[in-house]
Amino acid sequence: KKKKIRGIDNGWFTETATMWPGQKFSLALKDFSNDSILFHEQSEYQDILVFQSSQYGKVFAIDGVLQLTERDAFTYHEMMAHLPLFSHWNPERVLIVGGGDGMLLQEVCRHKEVRHITLVEIDPMVIYASKNILNFVSQDLYDDPRVEIVHADGAEYIQDPSNHDKFDIILADTLDPLGPAESLFEPEFYEAMHDALRPNGVVCAQGENMFMNLDLIRDLVACCSEIFDHAEYATTTVPSYPCGQIGFVLARKGNGHGKARGCSVPVRTPAFQDDLKWYNPQMHKAAFVLPQYIKVELNSAAGNMNGRIGELGDVDDGDDDEQEGDRCFLAGCTIQ
Repeated sequence: KKKKIRGIDNGWFTETATMWPGQKFSLALKDFSNDSILFHEQSEYQDILVFQSSQYGKVFAIDGVLQLTERDAFTYHEMMAHLPLFSHWNPERVLIVGGGDGMLLQEVCRHKEVRHITLVEIDPMVIYASKNILNFVSQDLYDDPRVEIVHADGAEYIQDPSNHDKFDIILADTLDPLGPAESLFEPEFYEAMHDALRPNGVVCAQGENMFMNLDLIRDLVACCSEIFDHAEYATTTVPSYPCGQIGFVLARKGNGHGKARGCSVPVRTPAFQDDLKWYNPQMHKAAFVLPQYIKVELNSAAGNMNGRIGELGDVDDGDDDEQEGDRCFLAGCTIQ
């Protein structure tokens, strides 16, 4: 008797997760057949599944949670990479935490300014599945001379003192905050990322869904507003993700001279625009335009930061002097 595969039943894949109570997302397997299952293995860290769907092409899932599909993955990875990279004048050194599927790495490699990319992926089987089963990116991508692959825990790697003041861009392409990935949503992880950035460096972290996870987003933005010199939230559309939406928390480390610049307006334009499906400078700016109730929530959470999150993510600075008695958001975060 074949072992039952998590999330697969009667020709359908259905997500099994606790972060989206009261709703489930399902995709039909091609021909409603288990013959469409291309890869299923339990690694040292997680359950990895790749299958051919009827409408979304190949689908990649970890521990019963959909990670990406062939049909719409570009809407997430192009924005996660290019929002921070085009907000930096000269991003030479980039750190990717997670992202072993290679989609984010592909986008970073498009930037000729980037001289070194460190990809920290704890699970070698994710890279194996990407190279041999998914085939969304060229296998040669992992052999780019600028790319260094490290198999390690992302939180432990970034807390290593040898990585302080090392990176211009950090992309935290993390799983949802369940199980081992919980440490990647704690304030200590964001503090470590701040320490690992060079002056004017930018962090872009997976920011969850504003319809289902607003409390978490509010805490993340509040914590980042305390740790970094500027923090904001951007959004994109991914049809196969919960509610069709996911966001990013972008935060910049200052240079010690004046206020830090936000990320809502690109400072460079893509020389490779024809190779992109989703990102362009107009989409960049639009990603920071938030629904009114989200703006109100995030402004409330960031009440002790110097300024408010405004149109296109711009911050209107208030009094630059820190007020005695300001509450540190790290102490009150529900993500602790």
